[in-house]
Amino acid sequence: METFDEHPRGALHAYLDGELSLEGSLEVEAHLSTCSPCRRQLETYRALRRVLQQARAAAPEAETALVRVTRSVRARRRRAFAIGGLGAMAAAAVVALVLIPRAGGGMVQEVAAVHARALESGRSVELASSDPLALGQWLSARLPGAVPPTAGGDGFALRGARVDSLDGRPVATAVYQVRSHLVDVFAWPSAERDMEPRPSVAGRWTVCRWSHRGVAYWMVSEAGTEDLKALAALIKERRT
Repeated sequence: METFDEHPRGALHAYLDGELSLEGSLEVEAHLSTCSPCRRQLETYRALRRVLQQARAAAPEAETALVRVTRSVRARRRRAFAIGGLGAMAAAAVVALVLIPRAGGGMVQEVAAVHARALESGRSVELASSDPLALGQWLSARLPGAVPPTAGGDGFALRGARVDSLDGRPVATAVYQVRSHLVDVFAWPSAERDMEPRPSVAGRWTVCRWSHRGVAYWMVSEAGTEDLKALAALIKERRT
């Protein structure tokens, strides 16, 4: 199990909320200065907060499961910090890591947040190419066992790829474009059975989960449900 000294993931929420002591904040900042995965995770949390704020502004009467769980986690974390010590902060980290992924909309919101962060950073792709073979080789060099992208077609252009962190794991991300919209396709090997695309909405983004022939997929874009289903059909056809 990861300790606080290795990766203070649970303390990142408290740091972002300004709830840590000066000593605690300095300790987290010292860790962030040498740990790029935690810096990326902190940026994901920031992007997720913006997505949640947009969702609440669009529908203030709707309180998602993720919001309720986050409030519960924060309440437990505050009690842990009141006790004091690194052991209490490590316990808070375990609560956050266990509870948040189980929320019904948690993964949907995280997928949307990663996509939003990539767009806002201006780095939607790390390697720009329309060649699926070149992109597959590039991804495999950075992430052994990465799922290679498929070629574009039927109105979808393959624009490039990058490596992201999603649900606590590194994942290969292929980036496509349909009309003026970019579509992120996150993919990783999975033992789950085949599943047809299941769309969800997270603020301005449409998120779609599906699986096919040993690969789990999450897709996100401003493009509508029909576009994402069409891209899923294209990928399935070319992987069959």
